[in-house]
Amino acid sequence: MHSFEMVDLLYVVEACRHDRVVGNFVSMAEGVEELRVLTGDFVSPDDVVANALSTVALARGCSVLFDEQAGAEIHFDVLTAKS
Repeated sequence: MHSFEMVDLLYVVEACRHDRVVGNFVSMAEGVEELRVLTGDFVSPDDVVANALSTVALARGCSVLFDEQAGAEIHFDVLTAKS
């Protein structure tokens, strides 16, 4: 298992954090992709990278979104529509 630098994990969590009506959350697909580019680690399994990121995101008070597809665009227009 690869050990990631805490500063890299914090940077990616802050860079990928979204502040929406539903609260702060971090997309794991986006975060995994960003951490791979930042560190050059394209070998570690996705679940190992997502686990490291989710631990930091949860400690920072963010919800974690485990999307299935890297680069997936999540639209929350339905959630922000007026009642």
